[in-house]
Amino acid sequence: MKIKSLVMTLAACLFLLNVCFSPPAYGGRVDVIVDHGVDKDAEAQARAAVNGIFDFFQKTYGIGLQRDIRIKLSCDKLNYKKAFMNEYGVSEARAASEAKGSLGVQRGGTLLVDLGDIRDNYYQLFVLCHEMVHFYQGQESQDKHGAIGWMLEGSAEALAAHILETVGVKGAKGYKNRSLEMLKKARSIPSLEILHTQPGLMAACGTDGGRVTYTTAAMAVLTLVEWRGYPALFTYFRALKSSRPDDAFYQAFGTKVSDFEKSFRPF
Repeated sequence: MKIKSLVMTLAACLFLLNVCFSPPAYGGRVDVIVDHGVDKDAEAQARAAVNGIFDFFQKTYGIGLQRDIRIKLSCDKLNYKKAFMNEYGVSEARAASEAKGSLGVQRGGTLLVDLGDIRDNYYQLFVLCHEMVHFYQGQESQDKHGAIGWMLEGSAEALAAHILETVGVKGAKGYKNRSLEMLKKARSIPSLEILHTQPGLMAACGTDGGRVTYTTAAMAVLTLVEWRGYPALFTYFRALKSSRPDDAFYQAFGTKVSDFEKSFRPF
């Protein structure tokens, strides 16, 4: 089963990171729920894999788990839709719409991933990591992480790729080069000014495509990482707790967000 393949792959890749360390003391509760029909071995491996990602954040970025998190792994679109209804309390119509337009989502500490409709094993892992990064963004910013749209999604993309490449997941190497080649072939690339707001980012997904939009955001974030390193991303998110988005950006990266948005070119 694909879920079992996913979690066993990630657990194996994270083994070398965890073998020399005792389990961390979490400040929040971790619940992993797997759809009925998934065997017990797959569920156990899923829990181990998710804990491995938490360990990675602790040991690489010094960021511990301070909030409760609930992770629901769905094995098909129908169960994914039901998860929206059960976990978020939305109507069936809204759940169907949101499930159709996404593969993963994180809200208020509850994370849903539609593993069954992701055929590529690497991309399954990528979506899982992406949504877990959103969880940490919310934790570190006290849920003020959506202020700048391209920073929200671009950092989730960039960090997911970084995590998977660091632990050696097959297919993860060369994310930036592959992404740049894809953008060079795109018919159009949205500007960061457009992607600054959530409505603008969603509109760009409709006109330029979600992959181009999110990858453009990721390339912008990777440019910032080249300047200040990955920890600066969390300097930004933490600063959002008490600072305006523009000020938080300046604290983390030493430049005005408006200047960066005007000057950025992915290639």
